[in-house]
Amino acid sequence: MIKKPTGYDEAQAFTGESLQLPKGKYVCKIKQVAEVTDTDRSGRDWRKFVILFDVAEGEHTNFYEKQFKAEKAQDPNAKWKGVFKQNMDDKGTSWLKGIVTSIERSNNFTFPWDKDGNEKVLIDKKFGGVFRRRQFEANNGSKPFVTELWRIRSVAGLDEAEVPEDELLPADSQGGSRPGPADAAPPSFTDSDGFMNIPEGAGDEGIPFM
Repeated sequence: MIKKPTGYDEAQAFTGESLQLPKGKYVCKIKQVAEVTDTDRSGRDWRKFVILFDVAEGEHTNFYEKQFKAEKAQDPNAKWKGVFKQNMDDKGTSWLKGIVTSIERSNNFTFPWDKDGNEKVLIDKKFGGVFRRRQFEANNGSKPFVTELWRIRSVAGLDEAEVPEDELLPADSQGGSRPGPADAAPPSFTDSDGFMNIPEGAGDEGIPFM
């Protein structure tokens, strides 16, 4: 007889397979917000509006929390992967305003700019998320896909949003490169696994994402 271990029913099933959120449109909730500074490949510093989020409704509710717990069981250094970053200055200002406006409309409130601790006001606020799939080149040379938050909309605006086609690597790509963004689009900073890499200390809510 094989006896069931204590806590078996409550445990996350780790099968070795990577949990993958299907691309599509989801109502999301904010877990943590911070302003950080990133340096791009040219050496220029960019102020970033950083959102850590999770899925709030539907079949995939708390997807990133479940993903994190499953990976944490195998790797104590696992990172929270539900992360979105937006440039705050120059051409990024209009994109930032669109994001904040979408969050305000989704929750019927006005964000209190320039007040100490105002990032905490955004915790548990909802927004509409449009998720795409993007191909990247991993360290082992394989070219898997990652599902990532592509655009933030108001919850009501999700009905009119379109989910983009998968973004594929160029046929001659090497080293995980990706097509350059349009002039109006904010630059992206990703690590070799295709996930956002954020400086340590970006917030104090205790979610490990560095």
